[in-house]
Amino acid sequence: MLFFFTLAALFAQASSFKASAAKTNAPVPKEGRLRKTSFIEDVISPASEEFRRIIHWERARRWWGFPSYATEHEHGMRTWDELAEAHGKIGLVCEQHNQLEICGQQYVCKQSGVCDKCSMSRECGDKFACDSWSHTCIPRDLASQWHWPEVVATGLIVITAMLSAAAGMGGGGVYVPLLLLFLGLSAQEAVPLSQAMIVGGATVNLMVFTGERNPAHPSRPRIDYDIVMMLNPGLAAGVTVGVMCNLISPQWLITAVLLVTLAITLQKSMNKGLSEWKKESEAREKQKLNTADVKFTVKLGDMRTFVELAQTNLRPILLILGCWLCFLVISIFKGPQCSTLYWLQLAALLVICGAFTLAGAKTVIENGALSDSVPEGMLKWTPTTIWMYPLMSATAGFLGGFLGIGGGIIMGPMLLELGMSAQVSQATTAMFVFLSSSLATIQFVLLDKAMVDHTIWFTSWVLAATLIGQVFIDYFLKKYQRTSLIVLSIAAIVGASMVMMTCIGLRDVIADIRREAPMGFSTFRLCHP
Repeated sequence: MLFFFTLAALFAQASSFKASAAKTNAPVPKEGRLRKTSFIEDVISPASEEFRRIIHWERARRWWGFPSYATEHEHGMRTWDELAEAHGKIGLVCEQHNQLEICGQQYVCKQSGVCDKCSMSRECGDKFACDSWSHTCIPRDLASQWHWPEVVATGLIVITAMLSAAAGMGGGGVYVPLLLLFLGLSAQEAVPLSQAMIVGGATVNLMVFTGERNPAHPSRPRIDYDIVMMLNPGLAAGVTVGVMCNLISPQWLITAVLLVTLAITLQKSMNKGLSEWKKESEAREKQKLNTADVKFTVKLGDMRTFVELAQTNLRPILLILGCWLCFLVISIFKGPQCSTLYWLQLAALLVICGAFTLAGAKTVIENGALSDSVPEGMLKWTPTTIWMYPLMSATAGFLGGFLGIGGGIIMGPMLLELGMSAQVSQATTAMFVFLSSSLATIQFVLLDKAMVDHTIWFTSWVLAATLIGQVFIDYFLKKYQRTSLIVLSIAAIVGASMVMMTCIGLRDVIADIRREAPMGFSTFRLCHP
């Protein structure tokens, strides 16, 4: 008996739905994905088209609770289309590639495949943050969204910029994790902002170093232009290939290689810094050196000295500039990912790198730099090193691109390991950092990836902190005559990068495991980054 009463109630409910559905005469779109209320259909199985409008709707939607419609008593029973419209975008079936079209800017496409409110800013699109009150994506605005994480991040970025100035490095291995952890930026937002800060600091470093002479050999510039001329093309080629391998590799592999690479780099830098400190201490004791009376002075570029030094290094400087301009043109007119134009440009880039390396080798040979004996603190050019050094720079660039930390953080310790003096390595590494970061920043600006307010705020602090860092390191070098401070600063930046980048990598690996993401290589990401 209870069964017949239940069946009668279902027929009565279907009849009321049928009457309300008659208010709307629009046909059901054939291309719409259909999802049905299986219980009613299994019990009654009506064949009428009108009833199909009750149990199907225009766009696929998963059930998302029981919303309350306050005005329903005023308008009577609503049609299904009206209910779906009032329900909003939450619950719509979506995929990552059509998130913006289906969910709009306010909501995000969850891993379950439906539109929902955001839980963290990284889920929102570029230049959007997750509002903690409404849990919807809102445009980023540094002033109105200023909280304690922004204060802490600014302070840590200032400290990093000062250490980076002493090391001659960019600091991107620290900037990016700070932006990810404290500001909740996505990688697509953090990298352009980090590059802007790096190029700001590198510009200040170059303003200081371009007008300075090699402390041990005053006839030579502090920046070794021959090294930059020979190694920068290989470094750029290595970074390009490394980034491609990064896209197709699983996160666990990247994190493992990152930890091993930076651990070895840290160990080498720390040992060399401590060894230099010990030698300097012994020398001070033997010679009974006292600390000199030195005042703080703000160092800026000496244009007269730069022009004088540039005249004797004109050909290397022109080759460096020409290589940079070629990379810039290719970056500006970069073709779509994986298109025929893209692969042709990639091949052209590698050919250009090889051509500039050969031109640099010819310049080294013509200048008579090939010799078995060179002044202390400078790299030796021989028939072996003239091809081995570019190959090593390409390897450093590959690791920098593959690990997402840039080539400068590996080039600095590598130059020290090869025998370059700390002060020359500091200036030469700063030149490498400027060349790569300026290209990346220009490309991000052209792609409208920069967040103006964030860029102005953080880059201004980096500019000031870099200048202060240069003043302090210059003061300590003159007063205490300890170049080991530069090497120890490099070790500090490498160590901080290792810890923070490893934490970020482990977090991503855990997230991949939880969402059961593929843990192998995938060429799909190469064409759909």
